[in-house]
Amino acid sequence: MKDTKTILLGKNLSKEFNGNVVLEDVSIECREGSAIAIVGENGAGKSTLMNLISGGLSPSKGSIEMDGKEIRFKSPVEAGEKGIAFVHQELSLMEEMTVGENIMLGREPKKGPFLDQKKLHRQAEKVLADIGYEIDVNRMVCELSPAQCQITEIAKAWSSHPRIVIFDEPTSRLNKAESRILFDFIRRILEEKVSVIMISHRMDDIYQTCNEVLILKDGRFVFHSPLDQTNEEMLISKMVGRDFKNVYPERRKTKDDKIKISLRNASVGSTVTDVSIDVPEGTVVGIGGLEGQGQRELSRALFGLTPFTAGDYMIDGKKVAIHSPADALKHKIAFVPEDRKSEGLCLDLSVRENILSMVLKDNSKAGFVEKKKEEKAVEEGIRELNIKVSNPKMKVSNLSGGNQQKIVFSKWIKTKPEILYLNEPTRGVDVQSKLEIYSLIRELTKTGVSVVIFTSDMLELIGLSDEIYVMYEGQISGHIAGAEATEEKIMQFSAKSPRSEAERRKEA
Repeated sequence: MKDTKTILLGKNLSKEFNGNVVLEDVSIECREGSAIAIVGENGAGKSTLMNLISGGLSPSKGSIEMDGKEIRFKSPVEAGEKGIAFVHQELSLMEEMTVGENIMLGREPKKGPFLDQKKLHRQAEKVLADIGYEIDVNRMVCELSPAQCQITEIAKAWSSHPRIVIFDEPTSRLNKAESRILFDFIRRILEEKVSVIMISHRMDDIYQTCNEVLILKDGRFVFHSPLDQTNEEMLISKMVGRDFKNVYPERRKTKDDKIKISLRNASVGSTVTDVSIDVPEGTVVGIGGLEGQGQRELSRALFGLTPFTAGDYMIDGKKVAIHSPADALKHKIAFVPEDRKSEGLCLDLSVRENILSMVLKDNSKAGFVEKKKEEKAVEEGIRELNIKVSNPKMKVSNLSGGNQQKIVFSKWIKTKPEILYLNEPTRGVDVQSKLEIYSLIRELTKTGVSVVIFTSDMLELIGLSDEIYVMYEGQISGHIAGAEATEEKIMQFSAKSPRSEAERRKEA
């Protein structure tokens, strides 16, 4: 690998914002057919480094060379013209355009003065086929699932036939099968001498695709090694700066007899049908399965965002009617949505305003706001969740993903919930923040809070849950004790319906 040609070389790169050094004296070499994993906590400098390489930012110090010649990109477009593509974690798709139009944006074929729509969509289909995915290129992006949007973003980057591809959390919205297709594609393009940079908090992404690893901490590289000379524990220890043994807090040793939540034969239109589950008080119940099997619809119905169309929803043994989030709040229910930016936070508001957003009445008296009470509540929220912020008046949009997610948790914990529904609670979150969120979830259960977690992360599902229900085609296809769960058992239930299992038993 060392004899391969160097495509890009970043030398002693540094970046300052208003005197604040966020990247210091960092060097990186992208070679033909190499795949570099760049890992670190949120705020370590990964995004800044990638923006320097891809033209989104200019370095304060240092230089970038391509093919041995120094170059200074003025924009991402210019970097793209030189063969650098960036698959961003935050998607950049145009919702009111088709999949094909998004994939070929900026490279549209023309027929005279007009766009050649047929040729454009044929080319887009070929790009998707090259990667290994099938999506109707004539569909509008606004109609796609989160996974299909992620795939379209990847195809958009690949359509320019780049020499270097930067992937930022590329599997955060993909299920296991979709991720496997992406890994196969990355291995193929490495053989074609494309250089890959992989930024991911998921160890599977790294070990499936990369051959070397660089760890960023506080804006500097602190570790560099061939990947085959490392293991997951070593990388996590280097990232968090301490020895790492157990990711997940210890499970409850005893099961509470009291059932806090029950669903009986519950349906949500045609997407969720005949679902029955029990959630004991003070436990973590996980809902797993392949993406798109009704988990999202079920989570939103439980919080009153969409209606149940059949069945019974019971809390503490009594039937309840949760028709809106306001109804959910009356029953002491909290909900962390899968997309923190569009549904969990007000990005233009401050940390302080977001933390207090659900408890404004609690901090006022006779219509007047009690400032000291508010300040205390905000300070407690920041301290309890270890939110890294220099000033509570800072806009939430300026924080890392991990700190943003902690603020979502903080605002809901302020409501003192008895039930907490979590939808993809650690998506796009750094390792240290994940550990803190896992610990928080377990601590909440010790106070009697009942937690239901909807997650596509198999290891998270197994590691956190006291009990696991698996969904397939909108139904519960299996129920496993958390301590007995394995990836194999969950995958078995993820690919078969309860009806097919019953039929097999009948035939036997």
